[in-house]
Amino acid sequence: MKSLRRGLTTWLCAAVAGVGALCVVVGNWQAHRETQSQLDYQMEQVARIVAAQDFSARKQSEPLDGPDILPRVNINHDNEDDLIVIVRDAGGQVVYASKSNRHIPGGLLPASGELGFHIKDFGTGQYRMFSAQSNGLNIEVALSMDMISEVESGVALATLLPMVLLLPVLALVIGVVIRRHVAPLDASAAALAQRPPSSFEDLPVENLPAEVRPLVEEINRLMRRVETTVVREKQFVTDAAHALRTPLTALQLQVDVLDGGRDEQEKAARLAELRTGLRRIIRLSEQLLSLARNESAAGPIEEKTDLRQGLDDVSQLYADAARAGNVRVQVECDAPVFVPGNPRRLGLILGNLVENAIRYSPVGGAVSLRTSVAGGRARIEVWDEGVGLAPTELERVFERFYRAPGDTSNGSGLGLSTVDSIVRQLGGSVWLENRADTSGLIAIVTLPVV
Repeated sequence: MKSLRRGLTTWLCAAVAGVGALCVVVGNWQAHRETQSQLDYQMEQVARIVAAQDFSARKQSEPLDGPDILPRVNINHDNEDDLIVIVRDAGGQVVYASKSNRHIPGGLLPASGELGFHIKDFGTGQYRMFSAQSNGLNIEVALSMDMISEVESGVALATLLPMVLLLPVLALVIGVVIRRHVAPLDASAAALAQRPPSSFEDLPVENLPAEVRPLVEEINRLMRRVETTVVREKQFVTDAAHALRTPLTALQLQVDVLDGGRDEQEKAARLAELRTGLRRIIRLSEQLLSLARNESAAGPIEEKTDLRQGLDDVSQLYADAARAGNVRVQVECDAPVFVPGNPRRLGLILGNLVENAIRYSPVGGAVSLRTSVAGGRARIEVWDEGVGLAPTELERVFERFYRAPGDTSNGSGLGLSTVDSIVRQLGGSVWLENRADTSGLIAIVTLPVV
């Protein structure tokens, strides 16, 4: 958190400094533009006022820099900053010259050959001039560029000085605010670092600022999801160990009996039981691996599978098992429908349901696979003619390793749990219903159509 605080402070101060530098550049440009505009306007107005004066009554003996045309205002300033004004008649004779002409070499502002604003260099520096003609008079007003630059600097300084003085204060305030707002995060980080790995308690959010509270709340939700995953994995390992211990113990006993037996018929019977137990363990291991692989999968499902092709593949895969139990398997699927997931996942869903339906259907019974599409979802139904389930067991059979009371089959109790896990990951749902027309179950799966 200290590095976070330092990083935020550094970046915000850098941003403030960057904005300040930009303001200085823009302020200088704006000061130059506004000052130049105002001074040009002043020079033009002075020329207009001078042009309105009557110089015909001036006596020849009257000095050229006689009475000021405009009254003086008592302002303390450098006389070199005065506007330089000179008026000539049509013949080039000077009829008026301001006292400030003495700053020009020769004592008089030279005549300009062009009208309007322009810049001239008279040897003592550059001057900005405004030349105009009115009533037979040639009027020229000039101002030192040094004075213009000085005025621009003064305007820029007056504009930017408060901002420059406020930048350090702003940086200090930013640092204090960041420290104050990050302090609760420091406390949360310290509390989190001191927790044991098995603790998933929520981080406190009471004193957190509103800006960071959503982050901490999201962390708490993530911790709850992690806790659920850890608990589920622990339960999975415990259940798997329990489920494997019983058949492995039985296998050990059968091996011991087989090793010590002398009767060939007894050995053959024990060997058959041993093979059956091994097949059961292999099937259980495959189911455990499938369930673990599916639950550990992450990311969006981008593949899709033809549902009708999946039904045909499963019916062919379990054709031998159905013939062995004298059970008919019927598939009712008209149009091709694509559902999310690859063929392996769809095969696990349909295979577990069909295998259960065949196992619990009586000799001579029938298993029916039916599909339909409505509202953008595919509905898959697997009908069997078994004994059904008590209403209280319809949901419990989806728990791992759970088997309904009175179930004497050699199942592991993982099939429906695997189906539920895969279906939920594909965005669907699965449930069981007892048949109303006869005994048996209907396993119903809904999946989105893609």
